[in-house]
Amino acid sequence: MGEIIKPIKEELKSLNWILTNQEYTLLDYKEKGVVEKLDHESEIIHFDGQELLEILESRQIQFIWGVFCATKKRILKLDQDQIPYADMNSEIWTSPDKFLLPDSEIEIICFDSSYTIIKFKDKELEERWRIKFTDAKKLKKKNAS
Repeated sequence: MGEIIKPIKEELKSLNWILTNQEYTLLDYKEKGVVEKLDHESEIIHFDGQELLEILESRQIQFIWGVFCATKKRILKLDQDQIPYADMNSEIWTSPDKFLLPDSEIEIICFDSSYTIIKFKDKELEERWRIKFTDAKKLKKKNAS
């Protein structure tokens, strides 16, 4: 994640973030211990952008599953059916341009340690990110099975 966010660090800092559906491994656990803010048991973890940036830059974390959603406003409460999730969510593939949280400006979806999907509402920001990650592929809509 630390590498993925480099081109968008300033924008990341200015937004409010939630993390949902998370499963992760702290690769530097032996040296640095736990990350207080991360909790496997929490349905939703709230971060301000600076806080999230500091964690992602200072720790080695492999996100196996997780949905990071960035919004301009602070998200106070979500109903159970509004909580974004990746595991078993076919919408990621059938509606790739749809944001899992409608208010998101940026979404980063960690999918089973094998894919990381990033979505931007701001097309200029997306283009700046794509300059760094030229091998990134745009998801194409797939039919639901």
